[in-house]
Amino acid sequence: MGTHAGYAEACPEREDSNAGSAWLSMLAYFVREIVCSPVRFFRVLTRIVTIGPAQTSAFGLLRIRALARFVYANPKFLFKHLPPKYLIRDLPAQTRTACFVHHYRRLHAALSERLFERLLREDVPLYQLCEGEHRYAVSMGRARSVKGTRQVDHEGEMSLNVLVDDTKVFVLSYTIVPGWVIEAPDAEVLVITRIQGSLGVFDQISQLSKAMHGIPPEMLLITALQGVSEAFGIKTMAGVSAERHLCYELEDDALFRRAYDDLFTKIGAVKNATGFFVATLPLAEKSLAQVKRGKSRARARRALKLQVAESACGCLRGQRPTIEEQNPLAEVAGGDCGEPVVELSSH
Repeated sequence: MGTHAGYAEACPEREDSNAGSAWLSMLAYFVREIVCSPVRFFRVLTRIVTIGPAQTSAFGLLRIRALARFVYANPKFLFKHLPPKYLIRDLPAQTRTACFVHHYRRLHAALSERLFERLLREDVPLYQLCEGEHRYAVSMGRARSVKGTRQVDHEGEMSLNVLVDDTKVFVLSYTIVPGWVIEAPDAEVLVITRIQGSLGVFDQISQLSKAMHGIPPEMLLITALQGVSEAFGIKTMAGVSAERHLCYELEDDALFRRAYDDLFTKIGAVKNATGFFVATLPLAEKSLAQVKRGKSRARARRALKLQVAESACGCLRGQRPTIEEQNPLAEVAGGDCGEPVVELSSH
């Protein structure tokens, strides 16, 4: 098969896959896709040699059984951090590897085995609200997007998604990285590297805003991220600045600054010397006494934000039932979904 996608289809995940099976899958991929091209072979080999022992730590992730099964079906996965275009502009090779390895070690340590494996394969719902015939949800899964005919996953390791009636309308991608990467004193931080809306979903976003008492989708995702931070015990968030974004181009400067710099400034994050907007979580809210108009709406927004954050945290800690367990008919009948809580497995 000429493409990685085709190869992945030929190697579905196996329940008995282990590190040995994953190594054989990676070797088969190299023979099939890399060795046949001298230019590609030299480029990949050079990158591996350049980072040296750091790549050994990436291979060490195969000791995690769920990741070994995933790599068996996706042999390129443990090399995704090698190209310079990964996570953040101008990130050194060994730092890219450190971020990649830290994220998956931390994710595996914090989550149940079942949930960790689910997040590798699919998006898991963290919050759901049904109003009439419409369903609004926040889900989390491995970051990936479609560009042209290719599926790309280099702009972050995990994504939080806002969905309206199963249509993805907004996405926030983040990675758990060591604090030293952004020169923070914390052991680790949540780094946001992508916040983006989908094309052609203006009506759905307008509908979402009404259901969420005026909370815009990007703020809904940042609220969910605060629930994630609580579940993982991480107290610091860092947002990439416009000029350090992987896709930044000078002609799109104003667009990127509005989407990133202005948003992070609005929530109280402060730009540091490394070009990241840093904030302590949970984010501070101004007191209701300072709200001069629309206090009832402000209360409703805060109550909803608290629901979203608590639901996300509870899901990741295994403290909430799955949607299927809560209401087996919800998926089929599209009926009343009950409380806006959602999915999870227990430890």
